[in-house]
Amino acid sequence: MTMAADLKSLLVDLTGMDAEAIEKLARSLYSELYLNRGKFGLHSTHDGHTLIFHADAFDHAFFTTSDRICHPESKDKIRTGSIERIRWIGCMVRGIVPGSACFEVPSPTGRYRPPNRLYVVVDTPYVVWLEPRKDTGWKLRSAYPLSIEEIRNYTGRGRTVWKHKENSPVIKPAHGATSLVQTD
Repeated sequence: MTMAADLKSLLVDLTGMDAEAIEKLARSLYSELYLNRGKFGLHSTHDGHTLIFHADAFDHAFFTTSDRICHPESKDKIRTGSIERIRWIGCMVRGIVPGSACFEVPSPTGRYRPPNRLYVVVDTPYVVWLEPRKDTGWKLRSAYPLSIEEIRNYTGRGRTVWKHKENSPVIKPAHGATSLVQTD
């Protein structure tokens, strides 16, 4: 039996650190936690699927744009909220976080097939995005704090794959809605 993860105890304290020190620590933690084969890492999701972490995915996963209007695709600012929670990724995809769930949803870019996986925990709120690999399994795309409303927007367009045993429901439907997500 796997122990439930205590997310607060896994937070990385960045107090007093500048952006350069945060990035250095983050790259070190990412490598230590997830790159168990050198430039990549092999892990498993809650349902036994292969999950691959790539060294070169770090920038996309942990940086954001400093100017969403003029340069929305430019990833030039480290996302400290993601770095503080970097240890949460493995726990969430392994399915050991109370109050978490996994959904298959369209890509944020609009691609419906194959769907992405979105692991969520609403109490914090925080998400982990996985993209399908060409052969089988998944790869990490990004992980970051996200508002409950935005989580509802994404999960409402997908289907529930899994919910942690102790959490029912994970997200309550918006006012007036009868269902949070469509299920098959």
